[in-house]
Amino acid sequence: MRATNHPLSDKDATRMAEVRAQVRGSADTGEVLMRMATGQDPARPIATSSFRAGGLTGEWVAAPGTAADGVVLYLHGRRFQFEEPANVLAGKLSAASGWPVLMPHYRLAPAHPYPAALDDTLDAYRALLEQGFPAGRILLVGHSAGATLTLQALLRLRASGGPLPAAAVAISPITDFAFGGASIANGNDDVVSCPELLQVREALLADADPAGDVSPLNGICPGLPPLLMACGSVERLRDDTVRFAERAAAAGNEVSLELYDGMPHGFPVLDTDATNLLLDRIAAFAAEHLACRPEDTASGPLTVQRVGWASYVVTTERGTRVLVDPYLAGSEGIHYGLPQSPIRPIDLADVDVVVVTHAGFDHRGQALEIVQSGQAVLVCGTALLAAARAAGVPMERIAVTVSGVEVRHRDVKLRSLPARHESSMTVGGGFIADQPQSFMLTTAGGARVFCGGDTSLSQDLRTWGELYQPETAVLGIGGVWIGAARVVELPPLDAAVAARWLGVSTVIPVHHTPGDALPAQLAANLAEDPIEVVSLDFGESWTATEQSPG
Repeated sequence: MRATNHPLSDKDATRMAEVRAQVRGSADTGEVLMRMATGQDPARPIATSSFRAGGLTGEWVAAPGTAADGVVLYLHGRRFQFEEPANVLAGKLSAASGWPVLMPHYRLAPAHPYPAALDDTLDAYRALLEQGFPAGRILLVGHSAGATLTLQALLRLRASGGPLPAAAVAISPITDFAFGGASIANGNDDVVSCPELLQVREALLADADPAGDVSPLNGICPGLPPLLMACGSVERLRDDTVRFAERAAAAGNEVSLELYDGMPHGFPVLDTDATNLLLDRIAAFAAEHLACRPEDTASGPLTVQRVGWASYVVTTERGTRVLVDPYLAGSEGIHYGLPQSPIRPIDLADVDVVVVTHAGFDHRGQALEIVQSGQAVLVCGTALLAAARAAGVPMERIAVTVSGVEVRHRDVKLRSLPARHESSMTVGGGFIADQPQSFMLTTAGGARVFCGGDTSLSQDLRTWGELYQPETAVLGIGGVWIGAARVVELPPLDAAVAARWLGVSTVIPVHHTPGDALPAQLAANLAEDPIEVVSLDFGESWTATEQSPG
């Protein structure tokens, strides 16, 4: 178990003194905190829309710029008895995580005692699965009462054998309704009183046994998804959080425990340094587990290695290897006379992602052979899908893309962009075509690489530069002879304009025979621009920090 203590800032010390003064003597601490939370100026705008699944309702909550390939299922607090406005915590979670948040309106006690709210939580989770979200793209987050529901739901899903979410966050849960933690009686610096906790238990449990499975502490088992657990150090429920974290870790689960010094129950709904730090930790936790980022991997410079005619491997700062357009050798149809690479498909079997920008043989090449020989994810258009399935590649390792689709794998994000070209192939004697694509490759380390594929000059490139601000572009600047014509999508003059429009500092030309004049022509066209042209032979690499081939 990883445990972290976060010290109390001077700002938070002053703020918490003000909070305690306002809640002193109140019979409903939660109502006071809600008034304080909703009176704060929102850090970022949010939008909401309604959600319905059977008899369950809720709200979708989204901050600007959120991605569509993951989701946060947020279970709000407020004593199992009251609703919570979307701008209190759900909107902050959306902004922090970069994903939309589903906040279900689960049934409330005492009119609907245990297990009504838990059943609604499970229905909301199943509704996301039915909408097509893979379990591995769902982050379950709960605060206070919602954190208890989060842990109850995980244990119920684990017992049933159902698919588990990618990870879960539980902030200040009740895990022991028998209230056996010493901090319950000793938490006099908390804003929550013992009578309030007893009222919560009475409203929720009705006839349920506090020593039964309503208390998550009694159901801890192996096989839970990664957990981030957090609470304030002076909370009455501190021991509920700590004991669950310790026992879950002892059972073999991956658990991170975070304690925020001097913070009382409910602090995440307030504007505090601790809240901002907690949101940052949740964001990092979400990125780590929803993006399947490799853990504890040493960070190094990004590299690009040319391995064939139009093919190259981008190795990220964390070691993820992305192979683009893996033609190495052979001919098919109009694609003949291409330079053959000494690198074999088996040499690339350990790549993590294989990207095919379009179906032409001089780009798709040995893609299926390489994917079959390892565990790489294949990112391709619709034309290659049937051939990949016929070759036995499971759908779990295929990401079919058209322009606008974004794929995340490990620490890499690939956004498909339309290219000005054609994409076709022959399958079983039949002709099939789809959309040619370029890709914007972004790493968790901040590197931005434009993978052009085959595209002609268009104002689209200026748009991609303004939107995505790539630092490096891999551009196809050569071509092949087809009959009497030499087909070149971005000849050196056009490629120089493309590089300027993209706003990159480095261009790596491909789609040409090693040793020909094209890279020199491109470099001459960019001689007065602060753009380096890096010419690579097959097998040579460029390292981002060195700005030179290796």
